[in-house]
Amino acid sequence: MENCVYRYLIVYDNERNLIYGECIKWLIGKFDFDHEFETTPINLGQDLKFKFISSKELKHSFNQEKKELTIGEVSLSYLIHEEDFIAQRYDQPFNRLIDRCSKIQIFAKEEDLDFETRLWIRDKKKSFESLKEQTELDLIQHNELLNTFIFYEPTRIIVNSKFLDKRIGQQSPEPKKLQITFQDEFQQFHNARYLLTAFKDGGILESKDGNIQEIVQMDLNESPDELEIQIYDHENQMIYDQRYFYLKKINIGATYKHGSVKLDDGSTVEKYIRQQFSVGE
Repeated sequence: MENCVYRYLIVYDNERNLIYGECIKWLIGKFDFDHEFETTPINLGQDLKFKFISSKELKHSFNQEKKELTIGEVSLSYLIHEEDFIAQRYDQPFNRLIDRCSKIQIFAKEEDLDFETRLWIRDKKKSFESLKEQTELDLIQHNELLNTFIFYEPTRIIVNSKFLDKRIGQQSPEPKKLQITFQDEFQQFHNARYLLTAFKDGGILESKDGNIQEIVQMDLNESPDELEIQIYDHENQMIYDQRYFYLKKINIGATYKHGSVKLDDGSTVEKYIRQQFSVGE
């Protein structure tokens, strides 16, 4: 039996209709918090409230025939029930887990927000702003999450990559030797395989595949500006998908006060200087 907790956030109205809900299945490691609790409802105003739940058992259930999902006395009537996978890529849409790839199940009331719902969002703006302050969940910006419940099963693999020939100074050659390691936190994916692809100016420099038990080294012909990491389980299902840029140079502009000038009429005008400088090559 898996040692895990189910961590819920649910937002609902006075009629106990679910406005938004999420549950993360979190496997418990040595330093993880595994206490069970259920907070008292926190009032957001305008007939909305939310609460957190941490439980070692699932608190939600759904009836496929009635198309209804329930969490205690709170419910969502849904039309859509789909399974999907969210990646950790710069070109992907919003990901609530930020730094995790995850399998997800989505229950949604409707595919697109209708006009009445958009008016309702505007009327509840103050409540949603309060929710954002307390939970960092922005349902105004990400209104596609309204009237949904999402169940997350994050992939617990940590991937580390580094250059073995990191530049010492600006005159040093650009780094080309990459080392990538994989940490399977709970030894769930013994037979999982990786596919690594290094890019330069949008073109592929090199691809490499193998078992995630390996320590991988890539000796490239040029220094890459992007790296894509994909991992597949023993059934060839994608469980990890990440793509990111390497930052090589940051340009910074700063404007600061540099004295003042007194005019003939006695008034004073502040003087400012703008400077540009770079960090990196």
